[in-house]
Amino acid sequence: MNGTEFRFAIMKDKHFYKRKLPHWQPEEATFFITYRLAGSLPISVIQKLKEEYLFEKSKSYSQTKEQKEILIENYFVAIESQLEKNLNEPHWLKHEAIAKTVMDSLLFRDKEHYTLWAVCIMSNHVHILISTLPGSPLLSVILQNHKKFTAVQNNKLLSRTGKFWEEESFDTLIRNNDHYYNCVNYILQNPVKAGLVKEWHDWKWTYLHSELEKEFRLDENS
Repeated sequence: MNGTEFRFAIMKDKHFYKRKLPHWQPEEATFFITYRLAGSLPISVIQKLKEEYLFEKSKSYSQTKEQKEILIENYFVAIESQLEKNLNEPHWLKHEAIAKTVMDSLLFRDKEHYTLWAVCIMSNHVHILISTLPGSPLLSVILQNHKKFTAVQNNKLLSRTGKFWEEESFDTLIRNNDHYYNCVNYILQNPVKAGLVKEWHDWKWTYLHSELEKEFRLDENS
């Protein structure tokens, strides 16, 4: 990539919290995030993958921060693989009105709380790449507000009640330019790898920042 040079924000403050997975969320940074529908994977599958993750984690207590992040990323890739294989419901995001609510919500706060670089909405999960902006809420708050709003709106559309999203999201702090572009490409290629379209830009629920779109279309045609 020779075009847009990604500029990493200065990470002023660090916020760490832990649910099922550790989350390191500095302010003014860039994150690759995946979140999925509630019930989109059987508990038995989640438990098995979690046990494998904890086993790998227990092998070494002297891992660097980057090694720990890679371990979490590998866990995420395993989850992603299972999501793609799962043909059982729910797949609410395949409905146009539902997907549109999610996309519109993400775009609504673009340039206000974050820069939205890339999005891909699949039938049971969503990938986004964002850079939080100065003075914006914490990433955990941004995600909580987005998921709460879209859950309420989409439950109305589906005439249902109950959990819409799985509470836990997978967030990865972007380490460098290569990591950034790898994540962009991963997001764009999701529907292509799933066999839904031949080219990333043919998927209706893919969004790419205008600066990046020029680069990726040039690369595609070169």
